[in-house]
Amino acid sequence: MSDLLRYESVYKAYGQNLVLQNINLTVPEHSVTCLIGASGCGKSTLLRCTNLLEDVQHGSIWLKDVDLAASQRDADKIRARIGMVFQSYNLFPHMNVLRNITLAPTSVRGANKSEAEDRARELLQRFGLLDKALEYPDRLSGGQQQRIAIIRALAMRPDVLLLDEVTSALDPEMVGEVMDIIIELKGLGMTMMLATHQMGFARQIADNVVFLHNGAVLEQGHPDTFFGNPQHERTRHFLERVTMAL
Repeated sequence: MSDLLRYESVYKAYGQNLVLQNINLTVPEHSVTCLIGASGCGKSTLLRCTNLLEDVQHGSIWLKDVDLAASQRDADKIRARIGMVFQSYNLFPHMNVLRNITLAPTSVRGANKSEAEDRARELLQRFGLLDKALEYPDRLSGGQQQRIAIIRALAMRPDVLLLDEVTSALDPEMVGEVMDIIIELKGLGMTMMLATHQMGFARQIADNVVFLHNGAVLEQGHPDTFFGNPQHERTRHFLERVTMAL
């Protein structure tokens, strides 16, 4: 598989606070990369830099042959290729589900309304939410809203999907339905990069697990090796603490 995303010596700081330091990482096409680590380790910032919501002070982030860190003037065009879903659903409350999903394809990609609605209904049907097409967000459960947020990102036909702690705001019984849609997307070959605190889910879905500590990649590897035989003492300590908290 060829690399879809490539990070080369990426640094990001807020004033004197260095939040990403010397990030070197590749994300192959049709793979799932899980970012784990303690709160504040840089997971969300790395995703936000990838989607051009934050800039970097040094280094490059490549989407195929496009240097994202040098593409701020074309940010909207680049973001059309990168889907991002946040822990808060960010659905427009005054728009029904169908309009939430079709807004970006029609306004950013220039799709006609009929084409965009057909695509939206196709996705809603695939993920069991077609009956919610005309509902407004406040009529949906948290799990349903998050699944709609994922569908909205997919409607843009992105090259990669970034998922930032998408289950952290959900009640426990709703987490599974969001995980199921991510598992199905993996089966469809969607390239994904997700920040998560769900270690069991990371072990189940990831092709590569990346442990961030103090803004740096401390350890990474296949989940069987990463969770079964972590090499770094800090990684072992983190996994032990997470296991004890369950």
